[in-house]
Amino acid sequence: MGISATIWVEWAARLVTGLGALIAVIFAVANYRTQTRLKQAEWLKSLFEKFFENSTYKEVRVWLDYGLLHTRLTAEDAGQRQLNEEKFTDFLNFFEFIGVLYSHRHLTLGQVYDVFDYYLLKIKSDADCREWVNQYSFERLKALLDHV
Repeated sequence: MGISATIWVEWAARLVTGLGALIAVIFAVANYRTQTRLKQAEWLKSLFEKFFENSTYKEVRVWLDYGLLHTRLTAEDAGQRQLNEEKFTDFLNFFEFIGVLYSHRHLTLGQVYDVFDYYLLKIKSDADCREWVNQYSFERLKALLDHV
């Protein structure tokens, strides 16, 4: 009887240890998911502020909102056209960065779409935007737009 009791105690100890390890893994996964969601929320908040609250992209947003982009990119004054092209490139670079975050799974498509759907659809539907995305190798933005 002593041997079987010893086996029983060893088996029970292994079971308890295994259950403890399983519980620890479950808590670790839950904590990781919580931290990931928190980090994603921080990214989205930062991107939202940069895009909507700062004035950096406001002018280009207006161009897209009111159908003025083509006129701005084809301005007769070479200096003004170059300035407009730089502003538009900065605008597209912002969305290229969002495409990078999406491609590295730092943000989900749903998260990106919840905040930036209007402008992603504008970029996707505007001929000048599509031309620039293709011509100037905004590959991550292009891939993101393929999912929108």
